[in-house]
Amino acid sequence: MTVLHREDLARQRQVKLTIQVEKDVWQKALMDAYEGVKTLFPVDGEVTRQKLEAAYGGDFLYQEAVNAVYPQALVDAIAAEDIQLAGTPTLHVDAIDSDGFSFTALIDLYPEVTLGQYKGLAAPYGAVELSAEDTEQAIRDFLQDNLVEEHPDRAAMGDEVTIDFEGFLDGVAFPGGKGEQYPLLLGSGMFIPGFEEQVAGMIVGEERDVKVTFPTEYTAELAGKDAVFQVKCHAITRRSAPELDDALAQALDFTDASALRRHIMEDALARRAAQRESEWADALVQQVIDNMTAALPPAMIENQLDGLLQELKNHMAAQGMALQDYLDASGLTMDDLRSHSRSQAENAARYELAMTEIARRENLDVTEAELAEQYDALAAQYQIPKETIRAQLPPVRLRHDLRLAKARALVTESGRRL
Repeated sequence: MTVLHREDLARQRQVKLTIQVEKDVWQKALMDAYEGVKTLFPVDGEVTRQKLEAAYGGDFLYQEAVNAVYPQALVDAIAAEDIQLAGTPTLHVDAIDSDGFSFTALIDLYPEVTLGQYKGLAAPYGAVELSAEDTEQAIRDFLQDNLVEEHPDRAAMGDEVTIDFEGFLDGVAFPGGKGEQYPLLLGSGMFIPGFEEQVAGMIVGEERDVKVTFPTEYTAELAGKDAVFQVKCHAITRRSAPELDDALAQALDFTDASALRRHIMEDALARRAAQRESEWADALVQQVIDNMTAALPPAMIENQLDGLLQELKNHMAAQGMALQDYLDASGLTMDDLRSHSRSQAENAARYELAMTEIARRENLDVTEAELAEQYDALAAQYQIPKETIRAQLPPVRLRHDLRLAKARALVTESGRRL
């Protein structure tokens, strides 16, 4: 990668970079693209890259190769030019042939930031204590985390059922209305009204038609319409809280119920202390944000929104549910979700601006050793190779995140408790 030209557009707070991808990197990307598609496009005789290009055009593989190469080239160029980008750049390919390609990136810069006081701030620090209700809640929470499972013959509200389902309108299946091996907690309200109540009473192996009417505030294609879901029950799981007695304590390697109760209280008190510390730190940081003056670039807010929605998507995937299924079940559109999340994204953008400016003023940096230590910690936490972590979280992004963490620590370490 070579940055051929840089144009600073001060009035618009933008930078335009012209970036060249060299022949060796380009040819490897073309070969990788060929390997990925060679079995998909027919040619006479043995499939070779030359035959594919002759049959479908010399630029046949260009789009796939550009998509593979430009992200890293862009990241390297931004790092080399020490640019703080506010959002996703606008890209345009300028020239492309077998020797490589060049592209232009129009980058929105961070806005000018004026900070108020960020050292020596003060905020209330809540009492670290547990009320009688807190104590009982801690015990209930502990028992809920150690539920006893059984598998009854017939499903009831409160049970988790594993089902296949497919929805039909006038006998025709509709998009997004099908699921397999789906874990549904009856009574959770995750499905449209009336669905879960009709699943209650099923036995394992039973198939049943569930008739429902979509709410009028649902998506336009389904709102107010009658539908039939074909449902098959595969499993029923009933979970209940155990008694806090000596038997439970000994099963969890405690001497008796009294020792287990003491452990629960100590753990609850430690969590309350961490909560108070976090609330106090958040209050200090919010003061910094509130006292900051900056015009938020729309691209930065959109970037934060994309990040928040990706986190939600990953969270839903971890629970075995697609984000679109969640939206359908909730009667929301993606635009609704973005609208609801906008204020959170704006505050996240203001936080990033404030902490970045503090890091710049205080010359806070991250060493290679600190980067390596964090990659080791993440690899151990998620039990995946460091190379995978680095691919998903490039050094330039991790370095930025760690600088923000150092800025936050500077604010809190100089703060006072009221």
